[in-house]
Amino acid sequence: MPLRGLLSAKTTQEINRRNILRVIMAKAGSQAYIAKRSGQVPATVSGAVKDMTDAGSVYTSREGAAQVVRLRPTVGAAVGIELGFHHTAVVARRVDQSIDEATTRHMEQGAANGSSRWLPDVAELVRGALAELGEEEIITIGLGIPRIVDPRSGNLLPPVLPPWTRSDDPAHMLAEKLRERGVRLVAPAVKIDNDANLAALAESIYSYDEVDSLIAIKASTGIGAGIVVAGAIVRGARGAAGEIGHMVVDPGGKFCACGGRGCLETVIGSDALVEQAKITLARRPQPSPDRLEELTAMAANGNVTCQRVLQEAAATLGTAIGNLCNVLNPEVVVLGGAFGRADALAFTLEPCREAIGRSGLQAAAQGVRVTMADRQATGADKKMLRVEASTLRHAAAHGALVVALQGTDYA
Repeated sequence: MPLRGLLSAKTTQEINRRNILRVIMAKAGSQAYIAKRSGQVPATVSGAVKDMTDAGSVYTSREGAAQVVRLRPTVGAAVGIELGFHHTAVVARRVDQSIDEATTRHMEQGAANGSSRWLPDVAELVRGALAELGEEEIITIGLGIPRIVDPRSGNLLPPVLPPWTRSDDPAHMLAEKLRERGVRLVAPAVKIDNDANLAALAESIYSYDEVDSLIAIKASTGIGAGIVVAGAIVRGARGAAGEIGHMVVDPGGKFCACGGRGCLETVIGSDALVEQAKITLARRPQPSPDRLEELTAMAANGNVTCQRVLQEAAATLGTAIGNLCNVLNPEVVVLGGAFGRADALAFTLEPCREAIGRSGLQAAAQGVRVTMADRQATGADKKMLRVEASTLRHAAAHGALVVALQGTDYA
């Protein structure tokens, strides 16, 4: 089936059906799951699934006790891109495929290198993913970046911080570069959003589909929080929701690139942590880290200074998250970014959890439970706040793919 046809709608019935299809494109599921994610009543979903089955666009298969609704094979690629400061990830799949079947490309370079570098590099990653997938056209494409994005216009909002400038339009720039490199981009536009928002959306779909309220923390070069309630990203009036990196935690602290002073990012962002380690280690005849990844590796290899830097940063982050939990009262907090990497978790997860428990109200964080794999809590445990490390690789890229599906319309 041509994907463009499934993303076209004119009448109210067609729009409802397209919304249901978008849920299935993100992840196949039962009719109850589709109703919850699409906001449609079960009877509407049941009727739409029957009509689409008769039309040959979907089919059902039994998985355990559930009847799962799936798409018939489609034509065209859906692409999601996570453009970080120092890394980039691209995922591509046909929408009848599962997340586990997605083609992935990754490189340890990102937006910090400037548009003259990241644009051609990302275009080549996309070209490679498309070739491996065996598809000729990109039908939908999404881009996640670590900046505030206006959800209505897709524009970057002030303060527009380096490496971006006020005149930059990353989505348009990427579309032009892809076409310049011979990629058949038939999507009407590249959909753009904040990377923490996209990571939270992906976590809510692929790791926590039973959860109604979730916060995903991305702690790396910058500090951001993505908030999902009832399956939808909470962006705020202009897209600035979740910018916890610019909470003021030290009014007399260092100046921040945003124009503020003592922002959380100036205390526990990667640049700050590397600087802290360098100042101490420079007094001794031993190497100092130049990047957060190096600091984490040194901690894993037994460097007590680097261990302490990570532990105290995680505790500071946990205090901020606990305050956020007092406002939002989520069911789950997912720790991602560099703080959520496997080699960092021994030094970040427990201090973060403990600080959340100290700063969060009893109603929001009492009995905070931290688990790595057991997500089958029953009884009273269901009332506990769960603080867990992300197990979803390239979550923001997968979230970008989903947002592109949600926002692309061929009507």
